[in-house]
Amino acid sequence: MFADRRQHLTESIEPALASGTVVLCDRYTDASRAYQGAGRGLGEELVDLLHSRFCGLEPDRTYLFDCPPATGLARIAASRGGKDRIEREELAFHRRVRRAYLDRARREPRRFLVLDGTRRPEELAALVAADVALLLTR
Repeated sequence: MFADRRQHLTESIEPALASGTVVLCDRYTDASRAYQGAGRGLGEELVDLLHSRFCGLEPDRTYLFDCPPATGLARIAASRGGKDRIEREELAFHRRVRRAYLDRARREPRRFLVLDGTRRPEELAALVAADVALLLTR
């Protein structure tokens, strides 16, 4: 996973940042911290060690669309008609993942923007767009 992330960094993200391009990713190390570190029980410390060794780059902003795990899983099942391997995990797994994300957001409030994921997608898109516009003026 980190080899793939490193390749993505060196081939895509770092050159784009060097040219002044804004980069948006749908997942990064926070997902590994939550899913593998907390959900699978590897521990965030190991994920952080791998991140520092192979990646090192932290995002300027992380958007966390938070909702109860049961709500998110029900939405996925309704929209896709099924669940993937991770989505089929027990509810306790998803609760650990959510807790890890929220704990990280509490530890890094300047980087994280936690949004109510139960809101309509249009509302969330508007909130993110406004925040991105504010970040770009800094």
